[in-house]
Amino acid sequence: MKSKLFLLPLLALLACGKAEKNPAVQLTLDLENIDDASVLNIYDLSAQLGGDLLSPISSIAADSTGTFQVTMDSIQPGFYGLEVNDQGFTTLYLYDGVNMAVKGDPKKPKQLAYSGEGAGEAIFYRDFAALSTQSLGVFVEEDESNFVRKLDSAYQAGMNEINEADSLNNTFITNEKALLTARRALYTSYYPRGRQRLMQSAEEILLPDSVKAYKTMAITLANEGLLIPEYRRVMDNLHQTAFNKVMNEYSEAHPDENWGMTEYIEMRRDYILEDEDEALKDYLLAKLALDAISYYGDEAAALAYDTYLEKYPDSPFKEYLEAVNKKWEKLAKGKPAIEVEGSAPDGSKVKLSDFEGKVIYLDTWATWCGPCRGEFPAAKKLKEEYKDQKDVVFMYASIDSDKEAWEKYLKEDPDFKGIHLYVDGAWQSDLCHDYMINAIPRYILIDKNGNIANVKAPRPSSGETIRNEINALL
Repeated sequence: MKSKLFLLPLLALLACGKAEKNPAVQLTLDLENIDDASVLNIYDLSAQLGGDLLSPISSIAADSTGTFQVTMDSIQPGFYGLEVNDQGFTTLYLYDGVNMAVKGDPKKPKQLAYSGEGAGEAIFYRDFAALSTQSLGVFVEEDESNFVRKLDSAYQAGMNEINEADSLNNTFITNEKALLTARRALYTSYYPRGRQRLMQSAEEILLPDSVKAYKTMAITLANEGLLIPEYRRVMDNLHQTAFNKVMNEYSEAHPDENWGMTEYIEMRRDYILEDEDEALKDYLLAKLALDAISYYGDEAAALAYDTYLEKYPDSPFKEYLEAVNKKWEKLAKGKPAIEVEGSAPDGSKVKLSDFEGKVIYLDTWATWCGPCRGEFPAAKKLKEEYKDQKDVVFMYASIDSDKEAWEKYLKEDPDFKGIHLYVDGAWQSDLCHDYMINAIPRYILIDKNGNIANVKAPRPSSGETIRNEINALL
């Protein structure tokens, strides 16, 4: 009798079947100015390299009320970017057990309201400002000894703030500590140069060895920090700064050597490979490959990308780079040029296709861009040389967000002639999106057939290099 009673609970469980497992993540996004045609994309930020978010892990359409209901059965703990209709608006730390509601206007990310499990991490990440880049200028105003004291004090205050958030996810706390440590290292890297500029002095700024070690401390936390986009940007900045110093010293010791972009990429690649942390090397090589693909010629791009694939065939950034390469394919030599439209200074409409049958040298710039303006003397000289060549058009597309600033600039420089147009949207414009413009100036050569000749054409200051490319198209 006793044994039969013992079996009853087990039989009852078997009759009921297996208990349903709750989803790993549940999100309800009640966002303003969203209709039922809107789409929400979610990206794993640990696998993103550049400014563009590529290859979403999930895409969800809004329901009939314009609300997004997100359910994920599994999740790798980490930081995820949310984007509505191709406009990124917030970063969330997601882990198994998140059940959160998000309300507000996606165009006002600082004012979004979070509630439920996971809200604490979202709010902390959004508001954590210890040693943010916005305060760099304030720290530069201090002399060396006060800078160190102020830096250490701010760092400790930030650590206290993190430690006091002990109710948050433990892994999230570890990630935030890595980020703060990287921010501190960035301050020590920026300070000497910033201080020299502020004091208008060439005298070397020396910091204690203990402060110089802050970069090493940040590197030891790479496994945790690399999940965070800001940590990755900081480490890339630190590595670039250190490399620039090495490169300058090498150039001074070898003044007769000719430098090209290929040599620069090769030297930077070898410098990265000297790093001891494999996770950091993986990221830095991937970032170098991305920069080479985006801004430099095919030879330099292949040099960085091939080394990266050989060293890290299973890199988490591989899919991102493959997606970038695919986007660049539509901009390859011989592909039809994508239409560019804008407003001329007189208000009339200007289009790239208006100049079909001519070679077009398109200069993308903005009034606030120092390197862009620095090219204008060479640009004016270049245009003057081709003034009698009716088959060449020099077009200047401004991505200024302030149209009045653009109009004022052109009025104050009447010698800056050519086809000028203003494109709406600044960095979010169709021009920047279609031609993958993430930095300016950018120059694009279009042949007489309306096809792309070089989407990363040489600058006006490149001398015979750009002249030879234009002449080859005439």
